[in-house]
Amino acid sequence: MTKRAKRQVSDGAAQAAIASVATGAGAALGGPAGALVGAAAAPALSTGLKLLSEKVARNRQDRSSEVLFLAAGALGLKEEELAGALLGDERLLELAGRVILSAQDISQEAKRRALALTLAAAVDDPSPARLDVMELVHSALSSIDAPHIRFMYVISDAEPLPELPEQPIHGQSYGMSVDQVSKRDPGLSEGASAILQKLLSLGLVESASNGITFGDRYKPYALSRLGFRLLSFLRDPQGE
Repeated sequence: MTKRAKRQVSDGAAQAAIASVATGAGAALGGPAGALVGAAAAPALSTGLKLLSEKVARNRQDRSSEVLFLAAGALGLKEEELAGALLGDERLLELAGRVILSAQDISQEAKRRALALTLAAAVDDPSPARLDVMELVHSALSSIDAPHIRFMYVISDAEPLPELPEQPIHGQSYGMSVDQVSKRDPGLSEGASAILQKLLSLGLVESASNGITFGDRYKPYALSRLGFRLLSFLRDPQGE
């Protein structure tokens, strides 16, 4: 949706709200008095909605600017230099556009910083393989919320299965179950299974059961390589 279209939708919603309240006030009182109350209520509400809309718009603009500023700082570039790099590469520009739009709706400072580091990593190495990974990181960051991040912090202590051709060590404990995560952070207990499914769908968590079949509740899981990458951006202002 274009900016103009979004403005039209927003304006339309505001006008609908104003009309609804004005009509409701008139219907409740009835007659000329009701009409006057409705007419008087509309301008006041319109002013309030306008102030709210302007505040939201400023917040969204500030968040977008912040992400670009942080990305430039992580690269040791001036903002004009970063803009030049983005304008010179179509895929980088596309990723930057997505990052900027995502940042507008993110209130968590850590997530906006992670978005900035995602963009910086892509600019630092704009190879197709690196861009593919950073696009996955961006998509995951846009899809997770505070509970998912808390779950990732807890499960990051779990040992993932070694990558092939290295073999698992006999007697070594790999992964962490949902119950173990919940014991570490009891606040996650009620939604732990739903959180896990979301993280699995995004490729941030993977099974560490080494082929042994368990129920989901008891199966061990660990962060994937993508999960560790994303968490490093959330943890460290300079990434890892």
